[in-house]
Amino acid sequence: MKTRKIMANQCISGELTHTDNVMNNTFWIGVQPALTIEMLEFAVSKIESYLGIN
Repeated sequence: MKTRKIMANQCISGELTHTDNVMNNTFWIGVQPALTIEMLEFAVSKIESYLGIN
């Protein structure tokens, strides 16, 4: 299986204000194409439970 490096050999030019904001203030969850609807719904239910939404 081939994979891509997310941040491979990137050159930084200037301020990364918006990038820093996203990296520091976003909830990240890993996903990949083989996940089923049931698996995704399970992840959503756990996140909702943690946040007190459901």
